[in-house]
Amino acid sequence: MGNIIWKDVEQQASQGMTGLVYRSEKHFDSQVEEVARAIFNDQKIRVVFVAGPSSSGKTTFSVLLKHELQSLGIMSHYLGLDNYFINRADVPYLPNGLQDFDSLHALDLPLINESIAGILNNEWIEVPHYNFYTGIRESGHFVLKLMEHDVVIIEGLHALNPIFCQPFDKSRIMRVAIMPMRNIEMPSGRILSKDDLRLLRRSIRDLNTRGYSFEETAKQWSEVRAAENKYIYPYTDTADFKVDSIHEYELFIYKQMMGQYLKDCYVDVFQNARACIAEVSNKQIPDIPESSLLNEFTTFKKVR
Repeated sequence: MGNIIWKDVEQQASQGMTGLVYRSEKHFDSQVEEVARAIFNDQKIRVVFVAGPSSSGKTTFSVLLKHELQSLGIMSHYLGLDNYFINRADVPYLPNGLQDFDSLHALDLPLINESIAGILNNEWIEVPHYNFYTGIRESGHFVLKLMEHDVVIIEGLHALNPIFCQPFDKSRIMRVAIMPMRNIEMPSGRILSKDDLRLLRRSIRDLNTRGYSFEETAKQWSEVRAAENKYIYPYTDTADFKVDSIHEYELFIYKQMMGQYLKDCYVDVFQNARACIAEVSNKQIPDIPESSLLNEFTTFKKVR
């Protein structure tokens, strides 16, 4: 999969930003449709695992897949692995003294396997709810039982780990990896990497949803990357489908939302992204489509 050539994107935007947005969204939607069609064509599949590194768009992809399946007549249900966190007080610690919320052992593995077994055996299961404010898992969130052709989409950081499918019939399980899969080559020859793009996405989302400054997000980034290298990337090649979540026009959004901030930002982890965003022209984009994956990262006012 080749790089995106930014000079070509700029040219397409000059000819019509609406067309560029449409083509970008259509490219992503076609991948969702491909996965849904494969599930539709394989009547045995009951569980779809969706995983990817931080800020890849796992949640939005899962929702869009759910809707696409329902348009094909397949009732589908969403189940987030985050609801299976153990209580915060019991989460293991890293050598640096911080709790390791990215660890596989921050999840209640026996309960997850019990839920998957219940789903595949057409039994009622009780799905818990993790309260991120109290750090305590609560019971009685909702109960679930599949009808004959229903599908459950299970999404989370560890969803591709073989520990979750080894005990079960693999023919009833599909695994999907989602992440940006192309770098962006800027006119200067500088490369905005897939990881740089995810850092931009995460920085905006963290500011919006957690109130973190970009500097605070930057401090966590090395630990986030270490967890991805340990818990996600070793299993991505085992996925049945790999979905590229990059949208060719998204740098125009980030230029508008955070360009001035990056211009004055000298935190080391942002330096390559800062230089790349400086090469992006100031073009207004039309409203992001309501169903776009990019809304997961951009639904708040511009920085500064």
